[in-house]
Amino acid sequence: MDQTDLSEVPGAAEAHEAERERRAAWVMDLRSNGVSDYAVLGALEAVDRRMFLYAKHQALAYADRAFPIDCGQMSTPPSMTGKICGLMELKGDHRVLEIGTGSGYQSAILSKLVGEVVTLERYRTLAQLAEDRIRSSRITNVTVLHADGLSAVSDEEERGQFDRILLNGCVDRLPGFLLDELLPGGKIYVPIRGEGRLPILTVFEKAGRSTEQKPLGAFRFLPLTPGIAAKL
Repeated sequence: MDQTDLSEVPGAAEAHEAERERRAAWVMDLRSNGVSDYAVLGALEAVDRRMFLYAKHQALAYADRAFPIDCGQMSTPPSMTGKICGLMELKGDHRVLEIGTGSGYQSAILSKLVGEVVTLERYRTLAQLAEDRIRSSRITNVTVLHADGLSAVSDEEERGQFDRILLNGCVDRLPGFLLDELLPGGKIYVPIRGEGRLPILTVFEKAGRSTEQKPLGAFRFLPLTPGIAAKL
């Protein structure tokens, strides 16, 4: 058979239906945990989170929690990913720059919501693994680059401009050079460290020659480290 017919595999149809129901129940749990955007909920349901976790954690893929990933980093709980994607006011024709790829799970979610995603990761190992997982998920509108997202690009590395930019880690202030990579009317989402216990996700909007900013709420982010990792 060129394609597997579930009706001809003992128990396969039942297992498929059970998985579908489990994922639908998980989406309902995410709604109760504050993810309210229906398009985002659909994207979360469409992406198999197990693909982005260690094998030993895959049985817990529907738990709303962070898990360790390679290079000493941590993944993000799905509800946090969903809330942030909802705040970004994404459209289907948007071009998005993500700084801090991690496991690639959030890149995959974004791919279901926008036209193109460019994601930067300072760890070569994470970048390679994320690219493999994204390709295995049959996602074709995500480009993974091994690069320093906190450094201005050279002319040779020109990436164009973006409708949305998201930093997946907290910093002390907005990296000013990112405004040059933003299209008019575009927005940058940056977790800013402050005096509080948690960083404040802050949106910066490019409005003509000025930049407006607005706090969106506190989220648990790890610091975003500059530079390309010398190892890993």
